[in-house]
Amino acid sequence: METDESDIRTGENSMGSRFDFYIPSSDGLSRIHGIHWLPDSDAAAVIQISHGMLEHAGRYGAFAEAMNAKGIAVIGHDHLGHGKTARPGCLGTFSDRDGAFYVLEDIRRISDFTERQYPSVPHFILGHSMGSFFVRRFLTICGEQVDGAIIMGTGSKPAVVLKLGTMVVRRAIKKEGRDYHNETLHRLVLGSYNKPFEPGETEHDWLSRDIAENRKYEADPDCRFIFSNGAYEDFFQVMTELVQKKQFEQIPKTLPVLLLSGAQDPVGDKGRGVKKVYREFCSLGMSDVRIKLYPRARHELLNELNRDEVYRDIESFVLGEDGLGLRAKIKSAKNT
Repeated sequence: METDESDIRTGENSMGSRFDFYIPSSDGLSRIHGIHWLPDSDAAAVIQISHGMLEHAGRYGAFAEAMNAKGIAVIGHDHLGHGKTARPGCLGTFSDRDGAFYVLEDIRRISDFTERQYPSVPHFILGHSMGSFFVRRFLTICGEQVDGAIIMGTGSKPAVVLKLGTMVVRRAIKKEGRDYHNETLHRLVLGSYNKPFEPGETEHDWLSRDIAENRKYEADPDCRFIFSNGAYEDFFQVMTELVQKKQFEQIPKTLPVLLLSGAQDPVGDKGRGVKKVYREFCSLGMSDVRIKLYPRARHELLNELNRDEVYRDIESFVLGEDGLGLRAKIKSAKNT
């Protein structure tokens, strides 16, 4: 049975328990599907996940179980237009209007849910790919709600490129409407990512060097769709807002941030875009910003050949002696 937050389904994983839950979406129409992976013992920390484009929270199960084994709880949800949150016929569509607002507001709602479940332990938010851009925007408006952020598979585009992309998307909307799924636009936005890895084993070799993981992605029915024109407009809106320095200035200066990327990730422009984001964070006087690029790794670090190394780095950031004690004190102060 899968119902609302007050009555949630449970299932066993190899390290603890998995609960599927639903809470109302901010769009007033959808129900946000979430997954809660719990460790066997009391959680020392919790990680909230914001997944990427054309995927869903269920793909993070192996990572969540690895974190559970270290005493870290994990909560993830399917964004609007994705996974079990998507209403019938709405895969790849955020909303008829104001889609970016609703996606961000749903992240806040899941953050609130996470806080209710774990009011006394450090709360980290992890954003991957598209989810990383939404998390970066989330930090500018709700950064005080979390105790640290892990930004994976992110990047940065020049304002002129984003302006041009927005113009192309809006022309498509004017011609075809927001709900139309344009194959040409899809190829324009994502089609170049696999070219550096051709000829390859799959059409998604840019995701990971682990070909088995790429094939699993291609076989997943909840990953086989494309964005609507409107969803692309919403996403371009968020990326455009992130190049405005005034947005970054709202992020708490003491918030710990960990930037992780594959050195061959095309979304991060092989590290160049990630380094630009790192410099932007540092330029604001933020006191704890870290960056790590993994040689030869591609876009989906949690599904890469060196995934265990990535897991350890995240675990160290969350539980490491250099930060957990301080964050626990911060958490305690928040609740007094």
